[in-house]
Amino acid sequence: MIVEIILSMIFLWFLWSTTTYLEKRKLPPGPFPLPFIGNTLQMLSDPKDPFSKLVRKYGDIFTFYRPAGAVVVLNNARLIREARVGKKDDLSGRSREHMYPFTEISGTNDVLLSDYSPGYLFRRRVFQSAMHVFGSGIEKAEDRARQAVDKAIEEIHNKHGQPFCPKEPLECAIVVQIWEWLTSKTEPLDGPTIHILRKHLETITDIGYQSPLYHLFPFLGYLPTQFRRNIKRAQETVQSIFIPEFQAHQKTYTPGIVRDLTDSFIAAYEKELAKERGKEIGSKDDIPSLMTNVLLGGTGTTSASLAWLILHMALHEDIQQKIHDEIDAVVGNERLPHLRDAPDMPYLQSTLCEVQRIPGVIASSSSNTTRDILIDGYEIPKGTLVLINLKQAHLDEREWPEPNEFKPERFLDSEGKFVGWTKLHGFIPFGLGRRECAGSSLAKVMMFTFAATLLQRYKFELPKGSEKPSTEAYFVSAVVKPKDYEVVAKQRLPI
Repeated sequence: MIVEIILSMIFLWFLWSTTTYLEKRKLPPGPFPLPFIGNTLQMLSDPKDPFSKLVRKYGDIFTFYRPAGAVVVLNNARLIREARVGKKDDLSGRSREHMYPFTEISGTNDVLLSDYSPGYLFRRRVFQSAMHVFGSGIEKAEDRARQAVDKAIEEIHNKHGQPFCPKEPLECAIVVQIWEWLTSKTEPLDGPTIHILRKHLETITDIGYQSPLYHLFPFLGYLPTQFRRNIKRAQETVQSIFIPEFQAHQKTYTPGIVRDLTDSFIAAYEKELAKERGKEIGSKDDIPSLMTNVLLGGTGTTSASLAWLILHMALHEDIQQKIHDEIDAVVGNERLPHLRDAPDMPYLQSTLCEVQRIPGVIASSSSNTTRDILIDGYEIPKGTLVLINLKQAHLDEREWPEPNEFKPERFLDSEGKFVGWTKLHGFIPFGLGRRECAGSSLAKVMMFTFAATLLQRYKFELPKGSEKPSTEAYFVSAVVKPKDYEVVAKQRLPI
């Protein structure tokens, strides 16, 4: 009996190895996977930076295996642009299997999680149209952002020159701002709604940490674990916060009047649905999912960007001084910075771009092939997950000399003018193609408004006698945040 079991296991191992070999020979090179778990152990050996060793060994494109199947990783700008732009629709899928369990929370009728389909294309048009309508009143959007900045400044002022970690007040202020953009409601940083929303973001983060284990052992998802309780808690927040807010907007919505992003979503749905008469392609009931997309997509990346900015200002006094000089020359101290000042602040804008590049606020992005495609000469089957390694692309020495040095000048031309967010071939902060961030324009408004106002008001320094804080990243799912650090905010202008 034992001999038969051993022989059966050897046969299954041989069958699996042969099948895997036949699949792998058409894919880019990579480490040979173990049965069932793939290369999970190699990924877990360095969860903060699982790809660096593989890049050094296999180069710009390689394959590794998760329990759910092969993942092809692209590590330079040329391949990323070839795949995401050159094969636009062919690399736009999001399989439910790879998005689990987030699809259980927000559903699949959104733009972040849904698979490529006519419904996805419809919702993306709605999302972009709503962002355009809302963003066309950009001055109003900026004024609303200013309210959140004022709350952050008040919180910093209350530190009375004592050391503090800016990560929490920045995240609170960003949540306040996004909620105001979504609903027209202004909340205090410590208000009950903001507390619930931040708890929701924290729960989503915890789920993101735990989800790889449940991809490895799917049956665990049916057990009464903390993981299941977190999913239920997140679902309850969507039901108790986002859906009632949308329903209230529907009752009070007046065509032609856009009070906030939720109104903009309603208007965009009505406009797009009118073009699709007779087609069951979308419903305004999808709007709560789009609202959660705005919160999830905007809070982590923007607050992380500003946390990295303040850290680098404290570490690079010369760069901070150049920004102070620029703000003083353009704005002075009699008024607040305005978005119209941005063209005259090339160094600040360049610094914001360098913050996106190093350490790279978004580490990676992924999508599934919707049909068999070729990338760099390799045959990638339909349904394969393709991951763009933005962290590696933004540290590629072929694109960025001295890639680990913080140098805003990379984004200035020979005359000292800002080259823009899209000019440099190796810079891909918001992704590309069908899965490019649809809210990038508002993200830039948030970052500029916060950065210019905070740096007009304060000089950020390290506490005297403290150790130099680390620039090593602390990863939260795909968002890269700095480790906790403390600064002192020295007032430059009266509050």
